[in-house]
Amino acid sequence: MNKKTHRIYLSPANHYKQYAVAGFTEKEQMDKLAVLLVKELEKYEGAEPVLTNIYDIDRSYTGRPEEAQRLNCDIYVALHSNGGGGKGACVFYHPKFELSKKLALSMVKELNAICPIKSNRAVQPAIYPWSYNEWNFGELREPAGNGIAPVLIEHEFHDTVEGATWLIQNIKQIAKADATAIANALNLKRKPMLGDINGDGEVNSLDAVAILRCDAGIVQLDETQKATADINGDGKVNSLDAVAILKMDALK
Repeated sequence: MNKKTHRIYLSPANHYKQYAVAGFTEKEQMDKLAVLLVKELEKYEGAEPVLTNIYDIDRSYTGRPEEAQRLNCDIYVALHSNGGGGKGACVFYHPKFELSKKLALSMVKELNAICPIKSNRAVQPAIYPWSYNEWNFGELREPAGNGIAPVLIEHEFHDTVEGATWLIQNIKQIAKADATAIANALNLKRKPMLGDINGDGEVNSLDAVAILRCDAGIVQLDETQKATADINGDGKVNSLDAVAILKMDALK
């Protein structure tokens, strides 16, 4: 499966539930998250994110599962934040698909790793299978009926100040965690990125330091790292490449 291209449909929440922090809603924040998640998933080989084209009135049925089927997606990711005053991420999955449960486990693991709010979920890890008695989970039921492995992520509780603040202030880190979780579940590798010497998916001062250490003879880079480090394409890895990286980092 790791050589397959996975078309991953992203469905951000379609309702304006108010956050505990004034001026923010679930729909607006999950829309932001979806855009960032597209960019993060594009860093992986074998991942083809598909952001929904359907935006409708508050809480209406959008028909997104049908769109996902038309676009030949094999994974459906519903992006939500939670209500009810609890703590911690949870993910719902469809028991028809082993991959659905695998994605859920990976997502809870990655979100718990970056969130300082300790989960108070009675079930650990906090993943829950869809049941035929739960007809309200349309974003699990409908994609599964169309042959697509679905998950619905509740990233944190937005109706507590602590949870809402974390969701708002860490939206980029949440996108990275979601992408990492999906990539790990699918055994995807990162695409080589020019300037990313240490392979962390970022091009910044850490990579510049690695080049300078190589130029000084302190460490050696392998052939892949050398190709990634040669920013100016002159066939050499030296301080000029480090300077180029620092300039790139400064312009972010």
